[in-house]
Amino acid sequence: MRCLPRLVIAGPEHAPVPVPDPSCSSAHVWRGCDQRIVATGHTEAGVHWMHWPNLGAFAFAPGVEFVTAFPLPAVPFELIEEIYERGVLPMAVQALGLEALHASGLLLPQGVLAFFATSETGKSTFAYEFAKRGHTHWADDSVLFDTGTRDPTSRRLPFRVRVHGAFGQSHDTGYQHIRAAGLPHSAPVYALCLLERQTEQATPLVKIEELGKGDAFASLLMHAHCFNPHNGERRTRMVQYYLELTARLPVLRMRFRPSMAELPAALDALEKALEGLGAFTARP
Repeated sequence: MRCLPRLVIAGPEHAPVPVPDPSCSSAHVWRGCDQRIVATGHTEAGVHWMHWPNLGAFAFAPGVEFVTAFPLPAVPFELIEEIYERGVLPMAVQALGLEALHASGLLLPQGVLAFFATSETGKSTFAYEFAKRGHTHWADDSVLFDTGTRDPTSRRLPFRVRVHGAFGQSHDTGYQHIRAAGLPHSAPVYALCLLERQTEQATPLVKIEELGKGDAFASLLMHAHCFNPHNGERRTRMVQYYLELTARLPVLRMRFRPSMAELPAALDALEKALEGLGAFTARP
């Protein structure tokens, strides 16, 4: 895939295909933390669909260089664009052959560092705060991998930062839109870091360790975007890619206490671990 599919808005004379029954075996459903349906996906006549309740539908297909949005009446374009960037595009490129991880990312001098975790763990917060220290913000919520390169490589996705009351405290809003000018379209991947919260009573404050290859692979697969889990051939290629990724890159696990007061110490600890990454793992 040379170019990422761009967003196109369908005219009012066009209508999407009907939303499938979520219980249908050909449908795939994404749910939020509260188990409510966020989106429903399916494939019909070679076209992939994602339906978002009360917002609209999106369609994309192999060989087509755009994602078509079918917004419901009165849904603002800005919201459709945000859903396309944050929720649809990562799934679309995964369905079309690349791989995408539920992660935020930084571009360091050595390459991309991806923070992956379950929702509301603090991925965006860590990337946001690291960026404020002078590092380059590379991704928020989805890190895209180019499966067609010899070495692990990340492709840049369009994104905007969304940090809402992380760790019980709001951030300033002056850093919401990331300027992509000057950033490369792709960059080597340096390392991956699984974020896990620990209880406020836990000691030490921060614990960072490198995961074994088996645990690293299982953790990555758990957080990988997958448009159609029922497609065995596509799922096999995804599994093979993450096996190769964990064989070549260090995957750290960082356990931390979710406190804004202690966040600077957590960032310091991770920066120190990254500086000594050669002691963790021999680089390929």
